[in-house]
Formats: sequence, C-alpha cells, structure tokens
Amino acid sequence: MYIVTNRIEVPTERAAAFEERFIGNMRSNLPKVQGLARATLDRPVAAASSYKVTMEFETESAFEAWRDSEAFRASHVKPAAGNTAEQGTVRPEAAAEATGPEYHLRVETFVGVPN
Repeated sequence: MYIVTNRIEVPTERAAAFEERFIGNMRSNLPKVQGLARATLDRPVAAASSYKVTMEFETESAFEAWRDSEAFRASHVKPAAGNTAEQGTVRPEAAAEATGPEYHLRVETFVGVPN
C-alpha cells in the first residue's frame, strides 16, 4: 500500500464551495484511477486546521500513473479566474511540520473497484 496525504488550507467562508467542488471531482475522476484502493476527504474540526486528503494506492507506480494521468489534471484544474470561492491552498504532508494531534470529521470516502 502506498499512501499519499495532503493538507489543504481553506478559509471558513469558502469551505462549503470547496467541499462541493472537491467531492464532485472525487466522484467523477477517481473511478477512472487504476490501482486506487481508497481516498478520503476529512474536514477540520478546529477553524485553524486544514482539510486532510488521503489516497491509498496499491503500489507507488499506481500513484505515479495517477499523478501523470488526464484524470489527475482534470481533478486539479483551478477554478475560473475571479472565482475564489472554491480555491484552497495545498500543503504536501511531507513539507509540513509536526503540529500535534489534529481532529477531523470524515466528509467523503471513495473505495476503488478491485482490478
């Protein structure tokens, strides 16, 4: 299992639009991803925390294929210019400092179809 985690900082006033767009992308793009076992979107409990996205791939090469795919590009298209309601700032987990415990509520889960 190869697990990728990202933190996405979203201002509170943009959270609903962000979730709607992100969940739509999960539902439309993730079923096309070979080797994706599971993906989750977790909402922060504390206002000062970030959303957490976790994707579990069968192998590192499955992740690399996703990262290089059209489905990945489609999922990461920025909202139209001037439409800031849906934007968030991605912070790769590897680059984040340890901050102690964070608490999240699960918003969405995608479970892949076995190949």
